[in-house]
Amino acid sequence: MKDVAGKPHIQLEALHVLARALAGGEFRARAVLERACAAVAGGFAFERVGIVRYIPETSTLVPFAAHGLTPAELGALPSAVPLARFSAFQAALATGRAAFVEDPGGEEAVPEEIAGGFGIGSFVIVPLVSEGRCLGFLTCDERGETFSLDAAEVDLLTTFGTLIAAFLEKAIEHGELRRLNELKSQFAALASHELRTPVAAIYGAVRTLDERADELSPEHQAELRRMLSQQSKRLFELVENLLDLSRLEADSLLISPSEIEVRERLEEIVDAVIDRNGDVRIDVPEGLRAVVDVQAFDRILSNLLANAVRHGAPPFSVSAAQTSGALSVTIEDRGSGVADEFVGSLFERFTRGATTSSEGAGLGLSIAQSYARAHGGTLTYEPAKPHGARFRLILPVAAV
Repeated sequence: MKDVAGKPHIQLEALHVLARALAGGEFRARAVLERACAAVAGGFAFERVGIVRYIPETSTLVPFAAHGLTPAELGALPSAVPLARFSAFQAALATGRAAFVEDPGGEEAVPEEIAGGFGIGSFVIVPLVSEGRCLGFLTCDERGETFSLDAAEVDLLTTFGTLIAAFLEKAIEHGELRRLNELKSQFAALASHELRTPVAAIYGAVRTLDERADELSPEHQAELRRMLSQQSKRLFELVENLLDLSRLEADSLLISPSEIEVRERLEEIVDAVIDRNGDVRIDVPEGLRAVVDVQAFDRILSNLLANAVRHGAPPFSVSAAQTSGALSVTIEDRGSGVADEFVGSLFERFTRGATTSSEGAGLGLSIAQSYARAHGGTLTYEPAKPHGARFRLILPVAAV
Protein backbone atom coordinates (compact mmCIF):
# COMPACT_ATOMS: atom_id res chain seq x y z
CA MET A 1 0.00 0.00 0.00
CA LYS A 2 1.24 3.47 -0.80
CA ASP A 3 2.42 5.55 2.18
CA VAL A 4 -0.54 7.57 3.39
CA ALA A 5 -0.03 9.99 6.25
CA GLY A 6 -2.59 9.45 8.99
CA LYS A 7 -3.86 6.29 7.29
CA PRO A 8 -6.10 5.12 10.17
CA HIS A 9 -7.78 8.52 10.32
CA ILE A 10 -8.35 8.54 6.55
CA GLN A 11 -9.79 5.01 6.61
CA LEU A 12 -12.12 5.91 9.48
CA GLU A 13 -13.30 8.95 7.53
CA ALA A 14 -13.83 6.69 4.52
CA LEU A 15 -16.07 4.51 6.68
CA HIS A 16 -18.14 7.59 7.55
CA VAL A 17 -18.29 8.59 3.87
CA LEU A 18 -19.44 5.10 2.97
CA ALA A 19 -22.15 5.13 5.65
CA ARG A 20 -23.40 8.53 4.49
CA ALA A 21 -23.42 7.43 0.84
CA LEU A 22 -25.35 4.25 1.59
CA ALA A 23 -27.85 6.04 3.82
CA GLY A 24 -28.28 9.03 1.52
CA GLY A 25 -31.70 8.08 0.20
CA GLU A 26 -30.48 6.81 -3.19
CA PHE A 27 -31.86 3.33 -3.84
CA ARG A 28 -30.62 2.63 -7.34
CA ALA A 29 -28.26 -0.27 -6.82
CA ARG A 30 -25.67 0.84 -9.37
CA ALA A 31 -25.48 4.38 -7.95
CA VAL A 32 -25.08 3.02 -4.40
CA LEU A 33 -22.28 0.71 -5.51
CA GLU A 34 -20.40 3.42 -7.39
CA ARG A 35 -20.43 5.62 -4.29
CA ALA A 36 -19.24 2.71 -2.20
CA CYS A 37 -16.36 2.07 -4.63
CA ALA A 38 -15.32 5.73 -4.47
CA ALA A 39 -15.36 5.73 -0.65
CA VAL A 40 -13.18 2.61 -0.46
CA ALA A 41 -10.76 3.99 -3.05
CA GLY A 42 -10.42 7.25 -1.12
CA GLY A 43 -9.84 5.56 2.22
CA PHE A 44 -7.26 3.01 1.10
CA ALA A 45 -5.58 4.86 -1.81
CA PHE A 46 -6.70 2.23 -4.30
CA GLU A 47 -6.67 3.34 -7.93
CA ARG A 48 -9.35 0.90 -9.11
CA VAL A 49 -12.28 -0.43 -7.14
CA GLY A 50 -15.03 -2.49 -8.71
CA ILE A 51 -18.01 -4.57 -7.72
CA VAL A 52 -19.12 -7.76 -9.45
CA ARG A 53 -22.40 -9.50 -8.82
CA TYR A 54 -22.23 -13.17 -7.89
CA ILE A 55 -24.80 -15.50 -9.49
CA PRO A 56 -24.73 -18.62 -7.26
CA GLU A 57 -27.04 -20.69 -9.49
CA THR A 58 -24.47 -20.67 -12.30
CA SER A 59 -21.37 -19.83 -10.19
CA THR A 60 -20.59 -16.83 -12.38
CA LEU A 61 -19.33 -13.29 -11.80
CA VAL A 62 -20.93 -10.32 -13.58
CA PRO A 63 -19.26 -6.85 -13.53
CA PHE A 64 -21.71 -4.27 -12.20
CA ALA A 65 -20.09 -1.04 -10.92
CA ALA A 66 -16.63 0.52 -10.78
CA HIS A 67 -14.53 3.50 -9.79
CA GLY A 68 -11.24 4.51 -11.43
CA LEU A 69 -11.47 2.34 -14.56
CA THR A 70 -10.67 3.96 -17.89
CA PRO A 71 -13.20 3.77 -20.76
CA ALA A 72 -10.94 1.23 -22.47
CA GLU A 73 -10.83 -0.93 -19.32
CA LEU A 74 -14.60 -0.73 -18.94
CA GLY A 75 -15.01 -1.79 -22.57
CA ALA A 76 -12.63 -4.72 -22.11
CA LEU A 77 -14.49 -6.16 -19.12
CA PRO A 78 -15.98 -9.58 -19.91
CA SER A 79 -19.76 -9.78 -19.62
CA ALA A 80 -19.56 -12.75 -17.27
CA VAL A 81 -16.91 -15.22 -16.13
CA PRO A 82 -17.08 -18.51 -14.22
CA LEU A 83 -16.12 -18.28 -10.55
CA ALA A 84 -14.00 -21.42 -11.00
CA ARG A 85 -11.42 -19.44 -13.00
CA PHE A 86 -10.65 -17.15 -10.03
CA SER A 87 -9.18 -18.91 -7.00
CA ALA A 88 -9.03 -15.58 -5.12
CA PHE A 89 -12.81 -15.15 -5.41
CA GLN A 90 -13.31 -18.76 -4.36
CA ALA A 91 -11.15 -18.20 -1.27
CA ALA A 92 -13.08 -15.06 -0.29
CA LEU A 93 -16.38 -16.87 -0.81
CA ALA A 94 -15.29 -19.87 1.27
CA THR A 95 -14.07 -17.81 4.25
CA GLY A 96 -16.48 -14.89 4.07
CA ARG A 97 -13.50 -12.57 4.58
CA ALA A 98 -11.32 -10.34 2.42
CA ALA A 99 -8.67 -12.26 0.45
CA PHE A 100 -5.43 -10.34 -0.18
CA VAL A 101 -3.06 -11.45 -2.96
CA GLU A 102 0.25 -9.61 -2.88
CA ASP A 103 1.83 -11.42 -5.85
CA PRO A 104 -0.66 -12.81 -8.39
CA GLY A 105 2.23 -14.18 -10.45
CA GLY A 106 3.00 -16.72 -7.76
CA GLU A 107 -0.44 -18.35 -7.82
CA GLU A 108 -3.38 -18.89 -10.14
CA ALA A 109 -5.49 -16.20 -8.46
CA VAL A 110 -6.86 -14.77 -11.73
CA PRO A 111 -6.70 -16.01 -15.34
CA GLU A 112 -3.45 -15.04 -17.03
CA GLU A 113 -5.14 -13.12 -19.87
CA ILE A 114 -7.05 -10.93 -17.40
CA ALA A 115 -4.04 -10.33 -15.14
CA GLY A 116 -1.97 -9.31 -18.16
CA GLY A 117 -4.67 -7.40 -20.01
CA PHE A 118 -5.60 -5.24 -17.02
CA GLY A 119 -2.10 -4.95 -15.58
CA ILE A 120 -3.02 -6.43 -12.21
CA GLY A 121 -0.41 -6.38 -9.44
CA SER A 122 -1.38 -6.83 -5.81
CA PHE A 123 -5.13 -6.89 -5.21
CA VAL A 124 -7.76 -7.67 -2.60
CA ILE A 125 -11.15 -9.38 -2.98
CA VAL A 126 -13.86 -8.56 -0.43
CA PRO A 127 -17.02 -10.72 -0.31
CA LEU A 128 -20.30 -8.81 0.00
CA VAL A 129 -22.19 -11.05 2.41
CA SER A 130 -25.57 -10.26 3.96
CA GLU A 131 -27.35 -12.73 6.25
CA GLY A 132 -25.15 -15.56 5.04
CA ARG A 133 -25.81 -14.83 1.34
CA CYS A 134 -23.03 -13.59 -0.93
CA LEU A 135 -24.36 -10.85 -3.22
CA GLY A 136 -21.06 -10.17 -4.95
CA PHE A 137 -17.47 -9.07 -4.45
CA LEU A 138 -15.54 -5.84 -4.05
CA THR A 139 -12.25 -5.82 -6.00
CA CYS A 140 -9.44 -3.35 -5.22
CA ASP A 141 -6.00 -2.76 -6.73
CA GLU A 142 -3.46 -0.08 -7.64
CA ARG A 143 -3.25 -0.67 -11.39
CA GLY A 144 -0.33 -3.06 -11.53
CA GLU A 145 1.52 -1.82 -8.45
CA THR A 146 2.63 -4.11 -5.63
CA PHE A 147 1.46 -3.13 -2.16
CA SER A 148 0.87 -4.65 1.25
CA LEU A 149 -2.03 -4.72 3.69
CA ASP A 150 -1.76 -5.48 7.38
CA ALA A 151 -4.24 -7.69 9.22
CA ALA A 152 -6.16 -4.70 10.60
CA GLU A 153 -6.71 -3.30 7.11
CA VAL A 154 -7.92 -6.66 5.81
CA ASP A 155 -10.37 -6.84 8.73
CA LEU A 156 -11.54 -3.29 8.04
CA LEU A 157 -12.13 -4.08 4.37
CA THR A 158 -14.20 -7.10 5.44
CA THR A 159 -16.29 -4.72 7.56
CA PHE A 160 -16.68 -2.40 4.56
CA GLY A 161 -17.95 -5.36 2.57
CA THR A 162 -20.51 -6.28 5.22
CA LEU A 163 -21.84 -2.71 5.29
CA ILE A 164 -22.03 -2.49 1.51
CA ALA A 165 -23.84 -5.83 1.27
CA ALA A 166 -26.42 -4.93 3.94
CA PHE A 167 -27.28 -1.60 2.37
CA LEU A 168 -27.17 -3.02 -1.14
CA GLU A 169 -29.71 -5.67 -0.20
CA LYS A 170 -32.07 -2.98 1.11
CA ALA A 171 -31.53 -0.86 -1.99
CA ILE A 172 -32.33 -3.80 -4.25
CA GLU A 173 -35.50 -4.57 -2.27
CA HIS A 174 -36.57 -0.92 -2.47
CA GLY A 175 -35.90 -0.86 -6.20
CA GLU A 176 -37.92 -4.02 -6.71
CA LEU A 177 -40.90 -2.50 -4.87
CA ARG A 178 -40.68 0.59 -7.04
CA ARG A 179 -40.53 -1.51 -10.20
CA LEU A 180 -43.52 -3.55 -9.05
CA ASN A 181 -45.56 -0.36 -8.61
CA GLU A 182 -44.56 0.76 -12.09
CA LEU A 183 -45.42 -2.68 -13.41
CA LYS A 184 -48.98 -2.42 -12.04
CA SER A 185 -49.62 0.72 -14.07
CA GLN A 186 -48.05 -0.82 -17.16
CA PHE A 187 -50.06 -4.00 -16.73
CA ALA A 188 -53.33 -2.04 -16.51
CA ALA A 189 -52.52 -0.34 -19.81
CA LEU A 190 -51.57 -3.67 -21.36
CA ALA A 191 -54.75 -5.38 -20.15
CA SER A 192 -56.93 -2.58 -21.51
CA HIS A 193 -55.38 -2.74 -24.97
CA GLU A 194 -53.21 -5.71 -25.88
CA LEU A 195 -55.27 -8.39 -24.15
CA ARG A 196 -58.61 -6.86 -25.19
CA THR A 197 -57.80 -7.08 -28.90
CA PRO A 198 -57.35 -10.88 -29.21
CA VAL A 199 -60.09 -11.58 -26.63
CA ALA A 200 -62.59 -9.45 -28.59
CA ALA A 201 -61.63 -11.17 -31.85
CA ILE A 202 -62.00 -14.63 -30.30
CA TYR A 203 -65.36 -13.73 -28.73
CA GLY A 204 -66.67 -12.32 -32.02
CA ALA A 205 -65.60 -15.34 -34.04
CA VAL A 206 -67.10 -17.83 -31.57
CA ARG A 207 -70.44 -15.95 -31.44
CA THR A 208 -70.58 -15.82 -35.23
CA LEU A 209 -69.94 -19.56 -35.49
CA ASP A 210 -72.52 -20.31 -32.77
CA GLU A 211 -75.27 -18.12 -34.19
CA ARG A 212 -74.71 -18.22 -37.96
CA ALA A 213 -72.79 -21.42 -38.68
CA ASP A 214 -75.56 -22.73 -41.00
CA GLU A 215 -75.50 -19.53 -43.06
CA LEU A 216 -71.75 -19.40 -43.57
CA SER A 217 -69.94 -20.90 -46.53
CA PRO A 218 -67.15 -23.40 -45.85
CA GLU A 219 -64.65 -20.71 -46.86
CA HIS A 220 -66.04 -18.23 -44.30
CA GLN A 221 -66.06 -20.88 -41.57
CA ALA A 222 -62.45 -21.79 -42.38
CA GLU A 223 -61.49 -18.10 -42.22
CA LEU A 224 -63.13 -17.73 -38.79
CA ARG A 225 -61.34 -20.82 -37.51
CA ARG A 226 -58.05 -19.48 -38.87
CA MET A 227 -58.71 -16.24 -36.98
CA LEU A 228 -59.51 -18.19 -33.81
CA SER A 229 -56.24 -20.09 -34.07
CA GLN A 230 -54.22 -16.95 -34.80
CA GLN A 231 -55.74 -14.83 -32.03
CA SER A 232 -55.61 -17.70 -29.51
CA LYS A 233 -51.89 -18.08 -30.21
CA ARG A 234 -51.43 -14.34 -29.75
CA LEU A 235 -53.32 -14.44 -26.45
CA PHE A 236 -51.27 -17.44 -25.30
CA GLU A 237 -48.01 -15.60 -26.06
CA LEU A 238 -49.18 -12.52 -24.13
CA VAL A 239 -50.13 -14.60 -21.11
CA GLU A 240 -46.82 -16.50 -21.25
CA ASN A 241 -44.92 -13.22 -21.33
CA LEU A 242 -46.90 -11.84 -18.41
CA LEU A 243 -46.21 -14.98 -16.38
CA ASP A 244 -42.51 -14.64 -17.22
CA LEU A 245 -42.65 -11.01 -16.19
CA SER A 246 -44.25 -11.83 -12.84
CA ARG A 247 -41.66 -14.52 -12.09
CA LEU A 248 -38.80 -12.20 -12.97
CA GLU A 249 -40.22 -9.32 -10.92
CA ALA A 250 -40.85 -11.55 -7.92
CA ASP A 251 -37.31 -12.91 -8.20
CA SER A 252 -38.78 -16.41 -8.13
CA LEU A 253 -36.90 -17.63 -11.18
CA LEU A 254 -34.79 -20.61 -10.17
CA ILE A 255 -31.85 -21.35 -12.46
CA SER A 256 -31.30 -25.12 -12.60
CA PRO A 257 -28.71 -25.99 -15.27
CA SER A 258 -28.78 -29.36 -16.98
CA GLU A 259 -27.04 -30.81 -20.01
CA ILE A 260 -28.61 -30.34 -23.44
CA GLU A 261 -27.74 -31.28 -26.99
CA VAL A 262 -27.70 -27.77 -28.46
CA ARG A 263 -28.70 -28.47 -32.07
CA GLU A 264 -31.55 -30.75 -31.07
CA ARG A 265 -32.89 -28.18 -28.61
CA LEU A 266 -32.65 -25.33 -31.11
CA GLU A 267 -34.48 -27.37 -33.74
CA GLU A 268 -37.33 -28.00 -31.30
CA ILE A 269 -37.60 -24.29 -30.48
CA VAL A 270 -37.48 -23.30 -34.17
CA ASP A 271 -40.19 -25.83 -35.06
CA ALA A 272 -42.44 -24.45 -32.31
CA VAL A 273 -42.06 -20.82 -33.40
CA ILE A 274 -41.43 -20.79 -37.15
CA ASP A 275 -43.26 -22.61 -39.92
CA ARG A 276 -40.31 -24.53 -41.39
CA ASN A 277 -40.44 -23.85 -45.12
CA GLY A 278 -36.78 -23.66 -46.05
CA ASP A 279 -36.32 -20.09 -44.79
CA VAL A 280 -34.51 -21.12 -41.59
CA ARG A 281 -30.87 -22.20 -41.47
CA ILE A 282 -29.47 -23.81 -38.32
CA ASP A 283 -25.69 -23.86 -38.01
CA VAL A 284 -24.46 -25.75 -34.94
CA PRO A 285 -21.31 -27.92 -34.64
CA GLU A 286 -22.10 -31.61 -34.55
CA GLY A 287 -22.28 -32.99 -31.03
CA LEU A 288 -22.21 -29.58 -29.31
CA ARG A 289 -23.49 -30.00 -25.75
CA ALA A 290 -23.83 -27.43 -22.98
CA VAL A 291 -25.05 -27.19 -19.40
CA VAL A 292 -27.72 -24.47 -19.22
CA ASP A 293 -31.09 -23.87 -17.60
CA VAL A 294 -33.53 -25.35 -20.12
CA GLN A 295 -36.47 -23.08 -19.27
CA ALA A 296 -34.39 -19.92 -19.51
CA PHE A 297 -32.76 -21.11 -22.75
CA ASP A 298 -36.15 -21.91 -24.31
CA ARG A 299 -37.78 -18.64 -23.27
CA ILE A 300 -34.87 -16.53 -24.51
CA LEU A 301 -34.67 -18.21 -27.92
CA SER A 302 -38.46 -18.42 -28.36
CA ASN A 303 -38.80 -14.68 -27.79
CA LEU A 304 -35.91 -13.86 -30.11
CA LEU A 305 -37.32 -16.04 -32.90
CA ALA A 306 -40.85 -14.66 -32.43
CA ASN A 307 -39.40 -11.15 -32.65
CA ALA A 308 -37.56 -12.06 -35.87
CA VAL A 309 -40.73 -13.48 -37.45
CA ARG A 310 -42.88 -10.54 -36.33
CA HIS A 311 -40.55 -7.65 -37.15
CA GLY A 312 -37.90 -9.11 -39.47
CA ALA A 313 -37.95 -11.04 -42.73
CA PRO A 314 -36.66 -14.38 -44.01
CA PRO A 315 -34.29 -16.03 -44.44
CA PHE A 316 -33.67 -16.58 -40.74
CA SER A 317 -30.40 -17.89 -39.33
CA VAL A 318 -29.73 -19.63 -36.01
CA SER A 319 -26.14 -20.46 -35.11
CA ALA A 320 -24.32 -21.60 -31.96
CA ALA A 321 -20.75 -22.12 -30.78
CA GLN A 322 -18.96 -22.66 -27.49
CA THR A 323 -15.65 -21.06 -26.47
CA SER A 324 -13.91 -20.21 -23.19
CA GLY A 325 -16.66 -21.50 -20.95
CA ALA A 326 -19.48 -19.65 -22.73
CA LEU A 327 -22.22 -20.71 -25.15
CA SER A 328 -22.95 -18.19 -27.90
CA VAL A 329 -26.23 -18.35 -29.87
CA THR A 330 -26.98 -15.89 -32.68
CA ILE A 331 -30.38 -15.17 -34.27
CA GLU A 332 -30.33 -13.21 -37.52
CA ASP A 333 -32.94 -12.08 -40.05
CA ARG A 334 -32.92 -10.10 -43.30
CA GLY A 335 -35.51 -7.46 -42.47
CA SER A 336 -34.89 -3.73 -42.23
CA GLY A 337 -33.23 -4.01 -38.81
CA VAL A 338 -33.77 -1.65 -35.88
CA ALA A 339 -33.87 2.12 -36.41
CA ASP A 340 -30.89 3.89 -34.82
CA GLU A 341 -33.09 6.05 -32.60
CA PHE A 342 -34.78 2.97 -31.17
CA VAL A 343 -31.68 0.86 -30.41
CA GLY A 344 -31.15 2.49 -26.99
CA SER A 345 -34.61 1.45 -25.75
CA LEU A 346 -34.77 -1.88 -27.59
CA PHE A 347 -34.82 -4.01 -24.42
CA GLU A 348 -37.14 -1.80 -22.36
CA ARG A 349 -40.50 -3.20 -21.34
CA PHE A 350 -43.70 -2.22 -23.15
CA THR A 351 -41.64 -0.51 -25.86
CA ARG A 352 -42.11 -1.06 -29.57
CA GLY A 353 -40.36 0.59 -32.43
CA ALA A 354 -41.78 1.79 -35.70
CA THR A 355 -42.72 -1.43 -37.48
CA THR A 356 -45.33 -2.69 -39.91
CA SER A 357 -46.48 -5.26 -37.33
CA SER A 358 -49.22 -4.30 -34.88
CA GLU A 359 -48.73 -7.46 -32.83
CA GLY A 360 -46.80 -7.81 -29.61
CA ALA A 361 -46.84 -5.93 -26.32
CA GLY A 362 -43.19 -4.91 -26.33
CA LEU A 363 -42.29 -7.55 -23.73
CA GLY A 364 -40.44 -10.29 -25.62
CA LEU A 365 -36.96 -8.75 -25.88
CA SER A 366 -37.08 -7.38 -22.34
CA ILE A 367 -38.00 -10.79 -20.96
CA ALA A 368 -35.32 -12.50 -23.06
CA GLN A 369 -32.69 -10.12 -21.69
CA SER A 370 -33.93 -10.60 -18.11
CA TYR A 371 -33.66 -14.38 -18.45
CA ALA A 372 -30.16 -13.99 -19.91
CA ARG A 373 -29.06 -11.83 -16.98
CA ALA A 374 -30.62 -14.21 -14.46
CA HIS A 375 -28.49 -16.91 -16.05
CA GLY A 376 -25.38 -14.71 -15.66
CA GLY A 377 -25.23 -14.01 -19.40
CA THR A 378 -25.80 -11.18 -21.85
CA LEU A 379 -28.10 -10.45 -24.79
CA THR A 380 -27.04 -7.82 -27.32
CA TYR A 381 -28.20 -6.39 -30.65
CA GLU A 382 -26.22 -5.31 -33.68
CA PRO A 383 -27.15 -4.57 -37.30
CA ALA A 384 -26.72 -7.48 -39.70
CA LYS A 385 -24.98 -7.16 -43.07
CA PRO A 386 -26.12 -6.18 -45.66
CA HIS A 387 -29.33 -5.49 -43.72
CA GLY A 388 -31.38 -7.03 -40.95
CA ALA A 389 -31.12 -7.64 -37.22
CA ARG A 390 -28.67 -9.82 -35.30
CA PHE A 391 -29.19 -10.78 -31.65
CA ARG A 392 -26.39 -12.56 -29.81
CA LEU A 393 -26.95 -14.50 -26.58
CA ILE A 394 -23.91 -15.42 -24.48
CA LEU A 395 -24.41 -17.73 -21.51
CA PRO A 396 -21.68 -18.90 -19.14
CA VAL A 397 -21.85 -22.68 -19.08
CA ALA A 398 -20.38 -25.39 -16.92
CA ALA A 399 -18.07 -27.97 -18.44
CA VAL A 400 -19.81 -31.04 -19.86
